[in-house]
Amino acid sequence: MQDFLQPVKAEMRPAKRKKRRGRKVFALIVLLGIVGGVGYAARDTATVRKMFHRSPAVAPLPATPFERPNIVSAEYSVTVSAVQGGLPSNVTTKVREDYANQLGDTTVESQVGGTFTSTQELHNREALYRPGQAFGKEWSRQPRVPDVPGPFDAPELIPMINDVIDQPLRDAMNPRSSTSKKVDGIIITTLTYVLDRARVPEIAPAIFARAPWLFDVPNAPTLTVEVSYDPDGLVRHLSLSVDPPQPGTGSDATWVTSYSLDVLTLNAPVGVAIPVDVVDVPAGTP
Repeated sequence: MQDFLQPVKAEMRPAKRKKRRGRKVFALIVLLGIVGGVGYAARDTATVRKMFHRSPAVAPLPATPFERPNIVSAEYSVTVSAVQGGLPSNVTTKVREDYANQLGDTTVESQVGGTFTSTQELHNREALYRPGQAFGKEWSRQPRVPDVPGPFDAPELIPMINDVIDQPLRDAMNPRSSTSKKVDGIIITTLTYVLDRARVPEIAPAIFARAPWLFDVPNAPTLTVEVSYDPDGLVRHLSLSVDPPQPGTGSDATWVTSYSLDVLTLNAPVGVAIPVDVVDVPAGTP
């Protein structure tokens, strides 16, 4: 009874241990915070990127536009994808151009559903050459009309990075992702944007002017832009794509859903063999 009524003296040692343990936990949290902060600050340094085999950090686009270099020749392809009558449609144009000598080779490969077609055309300064047996020869030749140049006859078809990512877009938002890596000894920088399609005319007028038909696709909320460029600012890859049309928006129409440009070589020798065994046909003959 005496032991029950007599108050027990509190033991102070466990409290001291608790206090010391709390200080250790707090010190550990502070130490981890410092280490984490230093690691976060150094994550984009060249040493850390090299240690973890990451690509070099992407430098921001310069405030002044790149100066366009002279393009003597190029090999590239342009692909347009669409939904036509409810079926997938792809048209790829492969181009080899010698701009200095106005010599070129263009091959168009088309697919609509399961149907594939391919056409080829060669040209020099004076004439167009098309293959076929219709005129008793392997190739037909007709005069080239210099006043009406084809879309692939000008090197400006390969744009500069500023022709795609213009100042309004740079002011409006940063890219969703960015990488930089060396390809064949050249640093290629790739930027990816995901844009609200309704705002594209406002924040990316250069893209809207380049591919206005991408904005005819119904119920497509976003536009994805992927563009790669070299140290001169020339675009090496460009992809513009929207969501495919949703069911119930019309199956008989043709909706263009993507455009892509892939540059294989620039200013490398382009050899196009002009055929000798030809038959001449009037200008304008398909």
